[in-house]
Amino acid sequence: MTNKTRIFKWLFMGGLLAAHGLPASFAAEEGDSQDEKWGDVWEEEWDEEESSNWSWAGFVEAGYGQRLQTDPLFENKETLNELRGHLETDYKGEDVDFSFRGDTWYDGVTDEMELDIRELAWSFSAFGNTDFKIGRQISTWGTGDLVFLNDLFPKDWQSFFSGREDTYLKAPANSVRVTSYFDAVNVDLVWTPVFEEDRYINGERFSLFNPIVGGSIGGTDVVNPVEPDENLGNSEIALRLYKNVEGTEYALYGYRGFDKQPVGITNTLQPTFHRKDIFGASVRGSIESGLYNVEVAYHDAVEDSEGSDPFVKNSQWRFLAGYEAEVATRLTLGLQYYLEWTKDYDELIANSPFPQYEAEEKRHLLTTRVTYRTAKDKFVWSLFAFYSPTDDDSYLRPSLNYRFSDEWLFTIGANLFNGQEEHTFFGQFEDASNAYVRVRYQF
Repeated sequence: MTNKTRIFKWLFMGGLLAAHGLPASFAAEEGDSQDEKWGDVWEEEWDEEESSNWSWAGFVEAGYGQRLQTDPLFENKETLNELRGHLETDYKGEDVDFSFRGDTWYDGVTDEMELDIRELAWSFSAFGNTDFKIGRQISTWGTGDLVFLNDLFPKDWQSFFSGREDTYLKAPANSVRVTSYFDAVNVDLVWTPVFEEDRYINGERFSLFNPIVGGSIGGTDVVNPVEPDENLGNSEIALRLYKNVEGTEYALYGYRGFDKQPVGITNTLQPTFHRKDIFGASVRGSIESGLYNVEVAYHDAVEDSEGSDPFVKNSQWRFLAGYEAEVATRLTLGLQYYLEWTKDYDELIANSPFPQYEAEEKRHLLTTRVTYRTAKDKFVWSLFAFYSPTDDDSYLRPSLNYRFSDEWLFTIGANLFNGQEEHTFFGQFEDASNAYVRVRYQF
């Protein structure tokens, strides 16, 4: 750990405590003695640098984004305006490891200080073939690139649409993860005792389409869903069985929990999360000079097996096929085809109070990722494009990263939505199209 890293570590921790309620009297009373203590700690750490089991890293980042057109539901055109600090640390012990990832930031769009513990977990091994990770953590699996079939772990769509780094799309949850390795198959189990929903679009930062009013709603948090009771009967369980055979990975998936977004409606017309079971499989391997992936999932609407309840989202089959290859030096191209096939579609249309706003029975989606990296990743140009021929809408994510040095990183990009209809998946966010810039100092 360098001297600059130590300085930023203490600055970050000091800022975090101050931002979240460190009593002023504490600093006044401890004053010089605290400085002396910290100085002693620094000296001790300098002396123990080579033998420490701790590692530290982090960054400070400023981000700003703005709509490219006017949304009548928002006076403020800003979609991103924040100063963020991130700190992460790992402890490697003989028997137990510890990890922490945390962010604190001032959000100028909502005018609030925020704190997000993204990881606070203990890891250890037992029985000779099993790894445990207990605590707050981010989990992910599946083969899709920004398309999720069997990955029902929470996502942060507000961060994704506003221009924060892509890593913030994955949101944390309080879980227990157990991974066991056997000759026949490996087993991965994630148990989340209390249901963790997505950080979905709720109208606070971006407006969204509401079929009841037949238009967009937003300007503030307008989605107040009825959430599942916090008891063990409503916990989430995700299971993966996987095996790598001669370079090809085969996997089976299972999930029991709820829709991650409030797409259901209660009898009192409030949004809610209905129960959902998922079964799926995937294969990922190599062909020629590229990598292919195929994945399938069945999303079972447990509370409406006939598909006739308009307040419960119907069961669906979902299918994904993708291929990625380096088509020229430092230039990679990825292509994906994705299908959502709604079951009992005739019953859905017959019973829906708003059949004109229902998606097509078979919703097709095509995606493309193009990435070009210069030598030593000094510049990284990227474009990710979604296009649905059935919805006739699209979503483009161009970005450019410039690494000035090991410490300084600059990013510009945009989120560009387009659609012919106001109610389609991407079309509803057309007024949310935005451009953003981020400047990061990492240590």
